[in-house]
Amino acid sequence: MPRVNFFAAIFDGQVLLAIGVYAVLAALEPFLERFIERHCHDNTPTLWFWEHVGIPLMRAACIVLFVHLAYPGLFGLREAPDLQVLLAAHEAGPSTVLGVAFLLALFAPVLPLLHRHPELVLPLQGMLATAFLFAWLTDYLHMSAISIWPGVDVMVLVLAGAWLMHRLARHVGRTLGETADSLNGTRGYDTLAVHVVTMMAQLPVILIYSTGLADQIAI
Repeated sequence: MPRVNFFAAIFDGQVLLAIGVYAVLAALEPFLERFIERHCHDNTPTLWFWEHVGIPLMRAACIVLFVHLAYPGLFGLREAPDLQVLLAAHEAGPSTVLGVAFLLALFAPVLPLLHRHPELVLPLQGMLATAFLFAWLTDYLHMSAISIWPGVDVMVLVLAGAWLMHRLARHVGRTLGETADSLNGTRGYDTLAVHVVTMMAQLPVILIYSTGLADQIAI
């Protein structure tokens, strides 16, 4: 197991802030989708563009933002070079990371594994963003022998966790939403809760990967 404490990382103040921002953005997506469907219900190209480009781009942006906001806490570090310093030292910045994450989402339907298991897309996007950030950090620290591969044990835990958390989150989200609808006499909270909880449930998986990477520089 990583020497960097996973629980210390997930309860780090910077990570909690990033989780909070991510949760708000995740909750806004269904409302934005409903707004677009209401105002563009007879505009097929717009609806197609939103579904196949807008949603993947928005989710990729959310996960890249989470990783950057959670730095350096996601690596279990209390002190680290400022993010702007790392970005200034590399030509590949947030736009490059966002582009790669977006392309992964676009090609997911034609990749057999991701087509069968779409719940893996978001964790993989988060891991890509984390790997970029970790590479920038270790390059700045002149740690040339460091790898973005955390080890087979960590990757098995990541993949198993992504699969399990997705299914658990759907059950929890549906239960929470149905309870809220029952108490308030409303409809739709079940859909909102499932969406938010399933997106949130993959963040610990990304932190497992990030703390696994950070084990290589732990002292």
